[in-house]
Amino acid sequence: MAGKIYILLFSILIFSCRYRHRENTFSKDKSGFYYKLLAFNTDSVSYQPGRIAWLSATFSTQNDSVFWDSRNNLNDGFYVGVDTLFSENVLKRFVSRCSELDSACLLIPTGSFFQQQFHCNAIPFFSVDDSVVKVNLRVKKLINVNDYAQISANLKEKEETYIESFFGSMAEMEQALDPLGFYWVEKPVSGKAALVKSGDQVTLSYQAYYLNGRFLEKSPDDFEVIYGTPDQLLKGLNYAISRLKVGDNAKIILPSHLAFGKEGSSNGIVPPYTALIYQICIKNIKTDSAL
Repeated sequence: MAGKIYILLFSILIFSCRYRHRENTFSKDKSGFYYKLLAFNTDSVSYQPGRIAWLSATFSTQNDSVFWDSRNNLNDGFYVGVDTLFSENVLKRFVSRCSELDSACLLIPTGSFFQQQFHCNAIPFFSVDDSVVKVNLRVKKLINVNDYAQISANLKEKEETYIESFFGSMAEMEQALDPLGFYWVEKPVSGKAALVKSGDQVTLSYQAYYLNGRFLEKSPDDFEVIYGTPDQLLKGLNYAISRLKVGDNAKIILPSHLAFGKEGSSNGIVPPYTALIYQICIKNIKTDSAL
């Protein structure tokens, strides 16, 4: 009996030591997050003012379920300016301490993470029970401003290639181009109703997709906007709606300069230089005189 008790106590001791060792592998930053360097190279390029870090990163729950990764969500185009030692964004501030080829795991309080990284005050359902979000990152390369400008030019060129591939040829792409800068995929049949104009209350719905067909977002079924009000809709959506009437269904492609631009969306979901497909339905229009 005494032998069994001794074995049990020894097992508990070993488990406790392992647990403490696992906790102690992380260091606590004074701002409240934990971090652990997984690999580092003292001979690699280190922080210098004006550099931009090209990252490979994944975001996951405490149970290691990945809900975002830079390869799929940003087409492997996750770039962070490293002059951010005093940034409120934990990830950016940590990267500013890193050298090229460093890799690390960060444990960031869940609420702070989603507010800082995705500008979202509500915690998504998959992380609502988590106290932290796990961030695994690797600094693939530190580049200068000129190199980044060349990368941006290449991304813009790739975007144009993707749009051309969608239509099948340059001629078909040019034929689909509207003078306002977006592309018609499915143009509505012209009717007798009046076009939308500034000040009208427009009831509409839309769905958005990437060019590969992957779903991005959708509006509420009866989404109401006052047409022409700044920041209610993307610039390209405003342009397209100006061509539509009540009952129209249209499918368009918004190039990045009419959508989320060269930086992508602020929440990190839409990569830089990304063209998007929008399916739009105009359900009702109330003129400004009737409001």
